[in-house]
Amino acid sequence: DAYHTLMTHRSAVELGLAPPDPKFASEPAHISLSNGHGLGVLGVPPGQPMPPYLNYPQEVVDGLAEAYGDQDKADILQGTA
Repeated sequence: DAYHTLMTHRSAVELGLAPPDPKFASEPAHISLSNGHGLGVLGVPPGQPMPPYLNYPQEVVDGLAEAYGDQDKADILQGTA
């Protein structure tokens, strides 16, 4: 919905978690579904590595194992590098 898109995505940009380009969630692909829903396939520009843990701040990374319930699940997110 329009509120989610404006506020959530803007907040992520302000926190430095998302790129400032408003089309970042549409690249490299966006699949539009019905009723305002869609699926974004995210990536990084060719030749640039994906940052570990999707570039979340260290305090978020430190709490992943507790939030997921085990370290193995948290370690999967590290593999985005």
